[in-house]
Amino acid sequence: MNYVLVFILNLIVWYAVTWNFEPANLLAGALVSAFVTAIFGKEFPYHPKKAFQVKRYIAFIKFLLIFLRQMFKANIMMAYRVLSPGPPIKPGVVKMPLYLKSSLGRTIMANSITLSPGTFTMDITEDFLYIHWIYVVTEDPAKTEELICGNLQKILKEVFE
Repeated sequence: MNYVLVFILNLIVWYAVTWNFEPANLLAGALVSAFVTAIFGKEFPYHPKKAFQVKRYIAFIKFLLIFLRQMFKANIMMAYRVLSPGPPIKPGVVKMPLYLKSSLGRTIMANSITLSPGTFTMDITEDFLYIHWIYVVTEDPAKTEELICGNLQKILKEVFE
């Protein structure tokens, strides 16, 4: 069942990226999806029973919307820092608690932080993320979590656990 799910997801991504429904592309998409599934199907960390729960997809859409809003705000702040005469920066490394147990959820959280301008995930340990922050406001881990990721961890926990 896991391989079927991976194949379907690969095929959906293929068609979404190419947006070409000619017979040759349909065949190529099926062959590439089968090849990728044969190689990486066992690595897919998601249990098939969880894949068909609609509430997880709704939570992921909520995650994407909140993430895009936070990324927009981070872009505005970085534009301000770049365009200021004397760049107002106070760089440093901060420690943020990590509550997610799912490896995919942890990876998405770390990459979301890295994608936002002004932050970069340097290391992931069992319980913490170490983040380079261009303007360190606080070194308190709980306050850092609130400022950098808000409630994104809670939403990712709904999706992946």
